[in-house]
Amino acid sequence: MTLEPSVIHPSTSSRTGTFYFAFGSNLSPYQMSIRLRHNPSSSIPVAVARLDSHAWIICQRGYANVVALPPSNAATDENTVWGIVYNMDPVDEARLDQYEGHNEARNPSPELNPDPATQQIKRYLQGGWDYNKHYLPVAVTKWLRDPNQYGVAVPDWDRSGAHNTTIRALVYVDEFRIKPGKIAHEYIGRMNRAIDESVQLGVPQSWVDHVMREFIPPGIYVDKEGYVGAAEGYVQAEATEADDHVKELTVRQHD
Repeated sequence: MTLEPSVIHPSTSSRTGTFYFAFGSNLSPYQMSIRLRHNPSSSIPVAVARLDSHAWIICQRGYANVVALPPSNAATDENTVWGIVYNMDPVDEARLDQYEGHNEARNPSPELNPDPATQQIKRYLQGGWDYNKHYLPVAVTKWLRDPNQYGVAVPDWDRSGAHNTTIRALVYVDEFRIKPGKIAHEYIGRMNRAIDESVQLGVPQSWVDHVMREFIPPGIYVDKEGYVGAAEGYVQAEATEADDHVKELTVRQHD
């Protein structure tokens, strides 16, 4: 599918949308396809990439987060986060903001980031949002789609194997909850599905085993009705009950 130019997003490297680096349950293209309904291209995996000098954790809230670490030239499992890059349509990006708790109800009067040194990374302070929107360099190790169609010049990418490319992508980061915690019950199945799908795409199994499995028990999967997460962002009840929140079956029935 050829992407039609939409809106140039100045904060990411894409010229046809917004590059988004997923590291949690959105590692699953299937979940992304359920959440983002405006443009099917928004849920197509574009690349496998690595976010360096960050640690992957399940935070105190029970969900995935990345925590910035001191810069290092040595990439290890402990200071590397692997993820999947998508190229989102602006309408779908706004929809994903809702799922990530980056919405007006959580933070009706966002405060501009006053620090010139970090303004390129984040436009606003996190305030009441569940996650802030950071724009960070990630190292693509495997292009799954032609990068040239997004305005990223990689000549002969499919023949020469020249996959190593640094791009800037949107990363949802919780700046407040940066300590390890216990995974929310409903999140386990979604994360196991995300692991399976992303490993098939190229996320290293060894990294999953060493880092993710510290927090995520294997063998537990999404039930037949599934669960998308709360469309208004994180809510306290998510850890124990999903009855009042958005289920995959419900979304499919209303297509």
